Amino acid sequence: MSITDLMRAARYGDLKGVKRNLNQVRKKDEYGQTALIWAAKNGHSDCIPFLKEELGMQNKRGWTALMWAAFNGKTDCVRLLLSESGKQTTKNSRFTSDGRMVFFPSGTTALMMAAHENYPEIVELLLPYEQGMEDSEGRTAQWYANDSSKEGDYSRVRQLLKNEGSERILPPPNPGEMLELRERVNELTTEIESLKKDLASSKNAHEETKKELSQSNREVSSLKQQLQKANEEAKKNHELNETLNKRTQEAEKSPAEARGEVFSSKVQLSKTDEDHSHVYTDSEAPRKELADQKAQNPALENENTLLKNGSLIPAAIKGDLNTLRRHIDQAGKRGSSGMTALMHAASRGQTEVVRLLRPLEARLQDGRGWTALMHAVGRGHEECVGLLLLERDLRDGEGRTAAEHAESEKMRRVLLNQPTLPRLPDSLSVYCLTTVIGGGAFGTVYAAHKSGRNVAVKVIDLGKYNKKERELLRREAEILPSLDHPNIIRCIDAGEDDHDDTCVIVTDLCCGDLREEMDRRKKANSSYSDQEVWKTIREVAAALAYLHEKRHVHRDLKPANVFLAPDGRCILGDFGVARALGDSSRMNTHTGTDLYMAPEIHQGKRYDNSVDVWALGVVAHELCTGELPFFTVPAILERGPPAIENRDGGLVTLISRMLSKDPEDRPTAQDVLEEAERHQ
Repeated sequence: MSITDLMRAARYGDLKGVKRNLNQVRKKDEYGQTALIWAAKNGHSDCIPFLKEELGMQNKRGWTALMWAAFNGKTDCVRLLLSESGKQTTKNSRFTSDGRMVFFPSGTTALMMAAHENYPEIVELLLPYEQGMEDSEGRTAQWYANDSSKEGDYSRVRQLLKNEGSERILPPPNPGEMLELRERVNELTTEIESLKKDLASSKNAHEETKKELSQSNREVSSLKQQLQKANEEAKKNHELNETLNKRTQEAEKSPAEARGEVFSSKVQLSKTDEDHSHVYTDSEAPRKELADQKAQNPALENENTLLKNGSLIPAAIKGDLNTLRRHIDQAGKRGSSGMTALMHAASRGQTEVVRLLRPLEARLQDGRGWTALMHAVGRGHEECVGLLLLERDLRDGEGRTAAEHAESEKMRRVLLNQPTLPRLPDSLSVYCLTTVIGGGAFGTVYAAHKSGRNVAVKVIDLGKYNKKERELLRREAEILPSLDHPNIIRCIDAGEDDHDDTCVIVTDLCCGDLREEMDRRKKANSSYSDQEVWKTIREVAAALAYLHEKRHVHRDLKPANVFLAPDGRCILGDFGVARALGDSSRMNTHTGTDLYMAPEIHQGKRYDNSVDVWALGVVAHELCTGELPFFTVPAILERGPPAIENRDGGLVTLISRMLSKDPEDRPTAQDVLEEAERHQ
C-alpha cells in the first residue's frame, strides 16, 4: 500500500490533517510503516496521542515507533511510547545515516539504538524496561555504546550502562490509557474539591448552629435562674408576711449584720462579673484563631492560584511551546526548589524552550545559587549551554562558576573562551555586557543586563565605514527611538562614543529570528500551516504599515531581520539601512539582500516603500514552500514566481500580487494588513 493521507500528515506534523484522516489508522505503507512510526521518526510528539491505536505495530523489519524515536533522538516521543519497550527487531537492518553505514541485527531493541546513537536521556528512560536484553548475536546495549561508529563523547551513556542489570520492570500503559486515567483523576479531583467545599460549608453552618444553640442555652439558663429566684422571693415574701408580727425584732438587726449581707451580695456580684469575664476571655481564643486564619487566606489563595494556573514550569518540562507562550506572563516564578521554567528546560535539554525563555529568565538563580547554564552544564546539554553563555560570569552558593561544574574538557573550553567585550559610552555604562549573541552587516550584538533586566546591545564600529555609510548607521539610532509599535523592535537606549568611534543601540532581547526558526523547521521536515503564514504576514505588514505611515522604508526585510518575541510575536528590526523618505518619495540607493530585493532596485531605478511589500512577498513564499521564489537576480528580473500548491487560495493570490514586477500593481502594506486580518 502507498503512503496514506494520515501517514503524510503525521510525517510532517500536520495535526489537523492527522485528526481529519483518523479513519485510515492502522494502515501500513509498502515498508510496513504506520502513521505513528512516521510521527515518531520525525519527532511530532503532538500527533502521537491521536494514533494510540497503532501502538505496538511493527514494520516489515520489526521496527516500532519507539525504536525510530530512540534512533533519531526524539526524547519527547520516547516518553510517550514507553509502552512499546521490550520489543525487538525481527530482521537485520542495514542503511546509511549521516553519511555512515549503520547495521542492526535482528533482536535489536530501542535501548540498543539509543546507546549506539549516544542519546543519554533516552538511554536513562529505557534502561529500566530493556536492560540486559540481547540481540540475535548475544550483545546487550552496553556493547552498542562501546562499538558505535558515530563520533562524540559517549561517557554519559557508557556510565549509565556500566552496570547494566538484567532485572526489568513491565512497560507502562500506553499514553492513550494514561490520558484517560489523567482525565478521570482530574474529574475525581474536581469532585473532591467540590465535596471539600460542601463539607467546609456544612462545617461553617454547623458551627453557626452550635453558636446559636449555645446562646439559646445561655438565655434559657438565665431565664431559669430568674424564675427560680422569683419563686424563691415569692416564697420568702409569703413566709415573711405570715410571720411579720413574730419577727418584728429582726427588722431592728444591727448595721454590722446589714453590712455583712451587702458585702455578701457584692461578692456574689463580683463572682458573676468574673464568670462573664471568663466567658468573654474564652470567646477571644476563637476570635484570634479566626483572625489568624483570615491573615493566612491571602497566602493560601496565592498558592492555590499558582497551583491552578502555574502552567509555565510544567510546559517547559514537557517542551510545550504553545502552552508556554499562552502563560508567558508567569515568567520569573519559581517552584518549591527555587527553580524557574528556564532552569527546568535547560536541565532537560529543551533547546527551543531555552531559546524562548532566555530573554525573560536568564541570570536568575535557584535556592543553591545555580543558574540555568549550570543546570545545562550538569546534564551535558551543549546546545542549551551555547544559548546561556550570558550567565557564565555568575557563581553559585559555593562560589563556583558554570565552568567549574563542567565535566568534559570541550565544554569547559567553551565556557572559559570569554570574548573581548567592548567598552560602552559613559552614558550607557550601566549596562553590563556578557557575551556575543549575533551580528549583522552593520554591527555585533551582545547580551547585556541592567538591574535584573536582560537586553540586546548592538555595537557598531563606525571606523570601518566611509562617511556615507556612517550616516546610514547613525540613522538607525535616530529612527528607532521615534518608533512605538508592538511589531517593531523597541529601542531602550542609544549613544555614541567619539573616543572609540562606535555607535551603540540598546533594544529588547528577543528569543531568535525567523531565519533560524525556518531553518530548524526545514531540518525537522516541519512545514508552516496556512494560519501560521497568515499570522506572520499580518504582524510584519502591521509593522510596515506603521513604518510607511511615518515615511520610512526598511529596505532590508528578510527572515533574519524578523525577530521573535517570547510570546510568539514577529518583531521587525535591524534598521541599519532604513531611511526616512523626507520630501522625496523615491530613492535609488542599492541596499539590502539581493534575493529579497525588488526588480526596480536591481535595475537601478528609483523606488518607494513598495520594495518592502515585495520583500514580504518573498518571505511569505518561502514560508509556504520552504524555498525562495527566485534564486538569481536575472530570475527576479525576467521570470514570474513559481506556483504555490496545496495552500489557501486567498494566501496564494495575495503573495502573487505582492510579487508583481510592476510596483504599481503591488498592494500597499496597509492593504496586505487588512487582507491578513480577514483571515484571523
